[in-house]
Amino acid sequence: MEDKIEEEIREFQKCLKTYGAKTFHNLLGAFLIWLFGNLVFIPLASELNWQTRVTCSLIFFAAFTLLVLRALPSLKKLIDTFSIFPARKYGVKKGLSYEDSLVLFRNSLYMASSIILYLLYFPFLTSFHSSISGIFLILLLMLILFLTLRMLPILSRKILDWLI
Repeated sequence: MEDKIEEEIREFQKCLKTYGAKTFHNLLGAFLIWLFGNLVFIPLASELNWQTRVTCSLIFFAAFTLLVLRALPSLKKLIDTFSIFPARKYGVKKGLSYEDSLVLFRNSLYMASSIILYLLYFPFLTSFHSSISGIFLILLLMLILFLTLRMLPILSRKILDWLI
């Protein structure tokens, strides 16, 4: 048991060294582009005319998307390795097996990161058209539904044990 924990810590450190800085730089660059685009340039462009606003939004949307897409694979690996620690800590406390708690925490972190990503994309999507953000919201809710369906068998067993 102790060897497995030490191996997971080493794996986490290796993953953090391999993917941490690259992911952080890409996400920081994307966030800076988001800040400048949504707080400075898009409002300035909307003062001129709507074509300039749409063009400026498209440029910042493309730059933001490029950096986010570069960060997503390594962010997924970081989420997968980071979810080990809360799964190990809280799974034992709540009486869940390690695999079940790992699925719960991993899917919960996926949901949280996808909601944050949608909230960051929301200003860009609404600057194009308000219905586009609605379409992406529907897709996000479908993703959350599928992740919840993965978690449902684990949660339903725990709720039934609690009720009995």
